[in-house]
Amino acid sequence: MKTRLLILTLTLAACLPATVSAQLPDEALKCFKWFSTLGYPDVKEARWAEIWNGSWSSSGGQDTPKAHTGMGFVTKETKVDFSTVRPDLTTGTWKKSKPGTPDHERVGFEERPFLPMIERRLDTLRHPPKDTWSRFGAKLGEKAEVFFLAYVCWQRGEEKLAAQLYTEAQKLAVRRSDTQAAVSMQEDLEIELSHAAMWDAVLRCGGGGLNTSLWGGSPGGKFEPRTSLLASFRRILKLFPHTLHAERARQCIAMLERMVKEDEEHPTLTQKQIDELPQDKRIAELVWMLRDQNGHQWSQPGWCDVFSMEEKGTTPAHQLLAIGYPAAPALIEALTDDRFSRSVGFHRNFHFSHTILTVGDCAQQILSRMSGQNFYSPASTSGYMSNEDKMLEVQKAARKWWDDYQKKGKKQMLVDSIAAGRTSPGPLVQQLKEEAPEAVADAVLRGTKKADSEWLHRQFIQQLGLLKSPAATEMLLELMVKKGAETGVRLDAAEQLFNQDHPKALPAILREWSLFSTTAPYDPTNGFDQMADLLIASGDSQAMSRLVDHWDDRPVSERFKIVEKLGESLGSPVSEHGFSNPKRRPVSPEARDTAVALLAHALEDHEKRDGMSGSNGDFSFTNPLVCDFALWSLHRIDGKKYAFSPKAGRRQRDAERIAAANTWRQEHQKPLLQPPPPPRPRLTEKDALKIVEVQIEPANGFEEIPLIKQALALRDSPFGPKTISALLIRFASEETPGIRGLRIEALREDDLTGVELHLRIEPGKYPAENGPGWNTRHSGQIGAKFLSSSGGSCSFSSASEAAAWDDFEEQLTQALKSPPATSFEFSAGLKASH
Repeated sequence: MKTRLLILTLTLAACLPATVSAQLPDEALKCFKWFSTLGYPDVKEARWAEIWNGSWSSSGGQDTPKAHTGMGFVTKETKVDFSTVRPDLTTGTWKKSKPGTPDHERVGFEERPFLPMIERRLDTLRHPPKDTWSRFGAKLGEKAEVFFLAYVCWQRGEEKLAAQLYTEAQKLAVRRSDTQAAVSMQEDLEIELSHAAMWDAVLRCGGGGLNTSLWGGSPGGKFEPRTSLLASFRRILKLFPHTLHAERARQCIAMLERMVKEDEEHPTLTQKQIDELPQDKRIAELVWMLRDQNGHQWSQPGWCDVFSMEEKGTTPAHQLLAIGYPAAPALIEALTDDRFSRSVGFHRNFHFSHTILTVGDCAQQILSRMSGQNFYSPASTSGYMSNEDKMLEVQKAARKWWDDYQKKGKKQMLVDSIAAGRTSPGPLVQQLKEEAPEAVADAVLRGTKKADSEWLHRQFIQQLGLLKSPAATEMLLELMVKKGAETGVRLDAAEQLFNQDHPKALPAILREWSLFSTTAPYDPTNGFDQMADLLIASGDSQAMSRLVDHWDDRPVSERFKIVEKLGESLGSPVSEHGFSNPKRRPVSPEARDTAVALLAHALEDHEKRDGMSGSNGDFSFTNPLVCDFALWSLHRIDGKKYAFSPKAGRRQRDAERIAAANTWRQEHQKPLLQPPPPPRPRLTEKDALKIVEVQIEPANGFEEIPLIKQALALRDSPFGPKTISALLIRFASEETPGIRGLRIEALREDDLTGVELHLRIEPGKYPAENGPGWNTRHSGQIGAKFLSSSGGSCSFSSASEAAAWDDFEEQLTQALKSPPATSFEFSAGLKASH
């Protein structure tokens, strides 16, 4: 008996960590044992590794693409693939790349030490960064993720680390319902684990899942059987009784139980068998098959389009659309069908806002496309007919449409719908052109008169432009100068006439431009972009000269847009951007000279277009300067005369900019700009952060101001995280007459020549203490990596508080730990609000 007891004791000991914890709280041990029963992959013996999955990116300043990697446990490996578990408990199996695959495209892994990672994570938990963007889009809550790492440490016998991680996990907050109080660690873990599980299960209803979405995989995929999805929702309720998603899980279970039973009872037909059915039975079968309709959402904001996966038009939705009106009655009845489809839409993919579209949602989209009628308008960017409970309302509208069709016939129904001016005319006009083209013009003219919103008016104006009839032209002329009409309506009418070479169009556009406020904040919806496009597209010297009007008074966003559009228009055969797409005319020599002169002037505009990023060919940018884009535009217009290196550093870019300005100035007998000084001597690595120059722009008249003296005195001192913020705090604390804005830049090249400080002053009235306050903005770049930028507004007093600059200083603190020969560029500023 004693021998058997000893053997049993040894057997149990082999199943537990190497030592029994004296430090581990009882609650922790209870949670670890509970977690071990949940069925998550076992990583006790798994290797901790850096994982390459084949995804990569490239940005300005990088000569080679950069691979995206992640960290995780490798649980299984064969000659051809390997399986992983990440700390957020997502899993994946990856097919290894073949020898010779470029490094940035490789799929594989390299083992990394596990315990140093845990020590780093503990340090981060004890000293959390103020920047929380590292958790942006996380599916699993941080409490559960840290707990999982503690569990792994416990499994591996690292009890001290397990206890420390568990303690830190306890401190992390969990989002509960308004009525749910904190009770225990296990309940908190249930909330976070079930949230990720629910998110994953909903995504898998559409053929995706957390594993694919987190690793950049396709949103589509092979459908799981509904029995498997049903098991997932049941598991959530069984394992996590305290989940916040209990009601939704129960609803999903009830629906999937019903659908699984129906699947078992319904015979599966081949496409050939479906095609051979009588039309009414074929329609019924295709409506039934909408339960497997797989649409996708490709933008956010946006909506899931059940037609987005074309598949050569073979999906049930495409086949029903091809049948046309005979399928309408069955689709109208299906509008209230609440069965799940295989389509999932979302508000934003980085938080759980996902909706499983119903068969009714699919039917609504098919009917709308078939009829050209807008039976349903979503109330939000995550709205669907089913989740807004509008099924009966939509069905009522669809039945009325069908009754009208039955009574009037297709032609008269289309004519009446267009002439009513209550819905977008485009799809209806297209159908009427096929049914009765002679009736289109009158219907469009009548509908234009009755349209009662700016959006509808602009939709009808597009159709008026396509008519190209005397009556349509007369109506466009009337709308172009109509008093009280929205600016967009007048401009759209002018653009249609402009594209028809009507002589009254350009004068009307110039009149609109003269009425446009140059001091109001930039608004992409106020018509500015469209007017600028039209003036530039005219190729007219008078129009081009008007772009210069009040140049220095315009918001930086408008100046930037004009510079950008001039380069696109004069430097390429077609316009590439902009709200409008006007007909391009040849550019007169006088207009071209005016445009180049404007761009040459903009070469000295050092203001930033904050909040903007993108790429244009090899030129990638974040928060670009107006002067840099002016040089880019000049280069596009005449690349031989104006040099531009897309991946240049700040010093080279400034040299190219000054050279371009002087080229133009010399041709026009203007004083030349001072060329940039030659590079300074190299410093030692320990002096890499030495401030070697302080520039004030404009310098005249500001040198004796105490703030500027303080900045000039920084020369030869080390640049630190608080160098910029200290000057801005003083600017916000002490009234500085004659200055309404101050932006400070710190620049370092990669050649160990030290740090330059540039103070860019915006003359004007210093804000009153009881005024609207400050606009703020800060950004950074280290090497080729753009750091997060931030901007907004704040009160007069808050900008003078040290806490206002904590995030920027922390960003600098981390960046300044980079190797001494790493380039960087940091910018921060304050400007009086309007």
